[in-house]
Amino acid sequence: MNYKKILLFALLLTASLAAVRAKTLVAYYSYTGNCKAITQALASRIAADVLEIQPAEKGLKYDANGYALGTQLLNAIKANPSDAGSYPAIDPVGVSIDDYQNIIIVTPLWWSQMAAPMQTFLFNYGPQMAGKNVGLIVSSASSGISGVEADCRRLVPDGKYYGRSLWIRSSQVGGAATLVGDWLQQINFTDSNTPGAMKIRVSDGTNVITFELNETSAARSLYQMLPLEVAVQNYSNNEKIFYPPTTIGYGTDCIEGDCPAGTLALFSPWGNVVMYYGAASRYSGLYILGKATEGAASISRLSGTIRVEAAGGTSGIHAMKARNAGDAAYGHTLNGMTATDMQTGIIIKNGKKMLVK
Repeated sequence: MNYKKILLFALLLTASLAAVRAKTLVAYYSYTGNCKAITQALASRIAADVLEIQPAEKGLKYDANGYALGTQLLNAIKANPSDAGSYPAIDPVGVSIDDYQNIIIVTPLWWSQMAAPMQTFLFNYGPQMAGKNVGLIVSSASSGISGVEADCRRLVPDGKYYGRSLWIRSSQVGGAATLVGDWLQQINFTDSNTPGAMKIRVSDGTNVITFELNETSAARSLYQMLPLEVAVQNYSNNEKIFYPPTTIGYGTDCIEGDCPAGTLALFSPWGNVVMYYGAASRYSGLYILGKATEGAASISRLSGTIRVEAAGGTSGIHAMKARNAGDAAYGHTLNGMTATDMQTGIIIKNGKKMLVK
């Protein structure tokens, strides 16, 4: 029996299982829409499966008459928190908690407590979260979140909690992407499935700006179009715009919010991409694509025809790794060189694929 092969197989199997367990689940319940927006901002930052918790009984007005129904549900839980019958029913959950190592809960606060439907989810599945990394994001109008944290620890007593929870007030939801990003850094969130950053470069030959895109469907749609050469236009007194040759696709994961200087956005009603050199307020259909990491001060000076390409010059075509130099034809990555400088083969030069014979 070859024990070395058996050991190697066991190690590979363990690594494979660890990779599965490294997945992240974001579970959220949203009554007013704030937690949904927060979840979208979070999902643009990390690779995660998203689960929406839905009450089994639809159309209930929990906030009517001073949150009378919501208070009634919370009081029933408080009276007998160990009884499954105390918790309002929710729709069946089609995920296996065992598949995830990181669990992030996004929930509203009701009268200083965790919203009742989310309590039901954690009552049912909290015991399965033992030993998993647990994060908590809470939305409220003004009340502190210590009561929600206490509910979470009661329902998931054996979770490995991140160092701090994130509290996002209702008035801050428009800036959720920034708040979530800061929080992920503060808790040192790591996830082997986190996507690499998509960076693009915009240049008119003199002025150069680098943007880092988020992971929304609209940002990915733009990235997949590159490289582009388009006319840049002035609009209003705080933005430069351009129209891609084809329509940018977008879905429900897109992020609306205030746009500080340096923001890259899609104005979906017109289909144009916006580069802000002055701040702009949140607007319906204005979706944030990313932010400038270098050269933001040059946005206002862009003029004429601009080139939009993936930062690094590969423009969505991955640079080919050269094989042995003795091969008759192989791939090169060229920047600023002429085709005659290199051997024959498939060449990627300044973001464009070329065939040199």
